[in-house]
Amino acid sequence: MMQGSKELRDKLATACRLLYMEGLMDHAGLAGARIPETGNLLLNPREMRGTPGRHPGIMAADDLVVVDPDGRRVEGGNNPPSETPIFTGVFRARPDVMAVFHLHLPTATLFSVVGQPIRPIGVMGSLFGESVPVCPDGTLIQRPEQGDGVALALGKSIAVILQGHGAVIVGASVEEAFVASVLLEDNAVRQYRASLIGKPEAMKGEALAEARRQVWNPKVVAKIWTYYLLKAQTAGVAAAPAR
Repeated sequence: MMQGSKELRDKLATACRLLYMEGLMDHAGLAGARIPETGNLLLNPREMRGTPGRHPGIMAADDLVVVDPDGRRVEGGNNPPSETPIFTGVFRARPDVMAVFHLHLPTATLFSVVGQPIRPIGVMGSLFGESVPVCPDGTLIQRPEQGDGVALALGKSIAVILQGHGAVIVGASVEEAFVASVLLEDNAVRQYRASLIGKPEAMKGEALAEARRQVWNPKVVAKIWTYYLLKAQTAGVAAAPAR
């Protein structure tokens, strides 16, 4: 029997397809979930069924690979991604986290290139706090000590930007990590557009805390996750591909 329930595998593969649909996951994007029953990690692979690469838009549950907490493959015909240390480092440091995504978000990443922080300019960005932390290591995260560095930079936050590289986003579920990924890029886009008009004013203090309480809860997460599932169905991309 494969590790990871069918529901978890299907959900992680679906998240990959939805992120691709939204232009947030490319050929190098990564997604992972902790398997509650074993503590091992379910990851999208380096390649799919003997091909030289992968495509998140056609990711299926049986494409996923299982590694132990140290990153050693324990199940699956595909190889783990080269940046598996992102997952081992973050999951080890954050027992509250059950899903981790590494995405090359096109707008959010730009802020680290110019040394500008991403700040919550609206209610839907409030879950990230006063600003999104930045990890100074912008290279590929391929060594255990690098993964530990990402986890250190992330701290207790929901997301961290890798300098000029991408983002690492976490959640207590696959749905949470997906929704946080969408909202991080959305906030960054809005902040960038606002900066073309003037100086963006970020939320702060009690207003920021109240906004976070309003939007970062299971009911809102489920609502947003369902919206994207239905959006995908209308576009004909929600179902797992037959291969």
